[in-house]
Amino acid sequence: MPVQDDGRPVVAGFDGSAESRLALRWAVEEARLRFLPLLVCHAWQWPYPRLSLAPETTEVVRRMGRRVLDSGLTMVRELAPKVRVRGQLVEGTPAAALVGLSGAAELIAIGPRGAGNPDELRIGSTVEVAAHAHCPVAVVRRSGHPRAGRVAIAVEDSGLDSPELGIAFEEARLRRAALLIICLCPENAHDTRQAAVRFNTDVAVWEEKYPTVEVESLIETRSHVEVLRHAADRSDLLVVADRERDDPLDPAIGPVCQVMLREAPCTVVVTPSQAWHPSPRWERLVRS
Repeated sequence: MPVQDDGRPVVAGFDGSAESRLALRWAVEEARLRFLPLLVCHAWQWPYPRLSLAPETTEVVRRMGRRVLDSGLTMVRELAPKVRVRGQLVEGTPAAALVGLSGAAELIAIGPRGAGNPDELRIGSTVEVAAHAHCPVAVVRRSGHPRAGRVAIAVEDSGLDSPELGIAFEEARLRRAALLIICLCPENAHDTRQAAVRFNTDVAVWEEKYPTVEVESLIETRSHVEVLRHAADRSDLLVVADRERDDPLDPAIGPVCQVMLREAPCTVVVTPSQAWHPSPRWERLVRS
């Protein structure tokens, strides 16, 4: 029975590059599994001030952007004819366009870099989107290892109102994958007994909501970066918060998350720690 939603779409950033085509495929599957609509967004811009352009030149560039967007929509219709899909052509930077759409989105899917970016700019405008979006952002990568059948999440506080836990459980359920939940204690902490009791109690409540998901839980006091690297290396999907509890507010995304965006060999879903208003379907999962 499809889960009722409030109409929030899965949004895919598409620029025609191989990375964005991979992200679009991932977004199509996400929309199909969740019974949600899909919005394909392409942002176009000219590298010079608008005042220096003749109107006919601007129209040529816009039409080029329209062709790129149409190729993405054609790809979606071939992959999943039953998915509700529409396109949106936006003038401006991809990051600004996607952040602007994020307030009304269930999830954003993007590649680790955009078309035309040199290899050394490995994550393009990804950090900007992940840092400022008002919904979870999936940075989609082609895994270098065979499918692991596992989703991983690392949390500092295992509160029952933690939306990222709901995301991780739902992704595992939809993919019929196992779920690895890691409790990140302060590094080098000597006594984790109280944290373990709280953590395991909260995880048990989520397990009751998702009885079909096989769960493995760990308590870790090692370097958080080291723990997450290891988890990503043996998972198909890693869910992380955009910043840790002790991270400064500036920059808007924490160093651990930045490392994962650059180095994780699997798809990473970044959840916003602030200014995120989960859709009613997530709130129902948390409160049920």
